[in-house]
Amino acid sequence: MGIERAETIARMRKAFREGLSFAAFFRQEKAAERPTYRRTDMLSDFATINEIERKTGLLRFVRKDYYPTVKIMAAVTWEMSKEYMYKVKVETRIRPDEPIVPHFVNIMSDVPMTPDMVEQMVIEERAKEEKYFGEMVLRVQPWTAVRRVEA
Repeated sequence: MGIERAETIARMRKAFREGLSFAAFFRQEKAAERPTYRRTDMLSDFATINEIERKTGLLRFVRKDYYPTVKIMAAVTWEMSKEYMYKVKVETRIRPDEPIVPHFVNIMSDVPMTPDMVEQMVIEERAKEEKYFGEMVLRVQPWTAVRRVEA
């Protein structure tokens, strides 16, 4: 069931961006005869995905020395190894003559962090990883904050 749920969640993101309601999304899934899981779990995932999508990118507007408020943090009931997760946009370049490569990195933490602390953690973690030697980090921008809550 794990892979089916992950694929369904990916389709949920697309459905949210298209403006579909849960009922319309569920009908669409049934019509396509895709494997589904329990409706209540699916509804919970849809609500969580909607909240994450609504709050994506809001961490960019928090001052670097301020902690993000509950209003801009997405609350999820998923199993995560730590209480907080921060999605960070990192722009790198392997060589000066090559194009800039943007990608996202997830940082997990047990304590809330300011955007400045998140940036420092990304830089420290990248310095530890051998596969990133030689890559120039051009920009680190905290993007989204997620907090685990009890169901």
